[in-house]
Amino acid sequence: MAYFGFKDVPSLSAIDMTIYRYVTENKDEVVYMRVRDIAQNAHVSNSSVMRFIHKVGFSSFPEFKSYLKNLDLNMKGPIKFKFIGPNNFPNDIHDKITMVADLIYQSDNVITIGLGDSAFLAGYAARKLAALGINSEAITDPFYPLATKMKNTSNSTLIIFSVSGKTSELVELLNYLANNADVTMISVTGNSQSKIANMSRYILSYIEPERRNGYFDMSSQVPVMYIIESLVNTLDQITSNE
Repeated sequence: MAYFGFKDVPSLSAIDMTIYRYVTENKDEVVYMRVRDIAQNAHVSNSSVMRFIHKVGFSSFPEFKSYLKNLDLNMKGPIKFKFIGPNNFPNDIHDKITMVADLIYQSDNVITIGLGDSAFLAGYAARKLAALGINSEAITDPFYPLATKMKNTSNSTLIIFSVSGKTSELVELLNYLANNADVTMISVTGNSQSKIANMSRYILSYIEPERRNGYFDMSSQVPVMYIIESLVNTLDQITSNE
């Protein structure tokens, strides 16, 4: 009975419930009806309608109708979802995105790396870059022979996606490339002081509380998507000016 802020449902009779169902299913029409109209359409008496109105907490029929008229304003007001804002990023994030975009543009190979939820983001980023003509691919397997693959390449850029920046499998995978002068590492992480961030030349960091449900990471990835889209948009402008 929360529709009227009334919670003592057991106290309502069968007739009361009939009126309740009619009112809630026909609210837009009821606001213009008289007591006898509601009674006639709900197949009850006028007195039953008034008893119901008093029982759910209204002192008069006009007060009851006023509540119904204002219900949409109370329930359908603007719903504000806070997903992202300036506080989610350091002040120089756009300067760093511009530098990284230029680096990607100059690279011969771009590899995006991520595990778990970050694997989807790595794949998305690689696909977007490929659509711009960037030689890119995503690696989401922590046991991929990345160091061997990179032996015969040069001027490569790795973009590592990691919420914590300290995933042990990623750290181990990247350790083999830490001293490779032909590889530039970029980390996209929520922890700018992490091991992976410290291994990176550029850090595209964001501020978002890390949330977990037991073993599962429930942290928002919206800031990461913003960084990816900003990189892609900047690269799109660079390539369109060729």
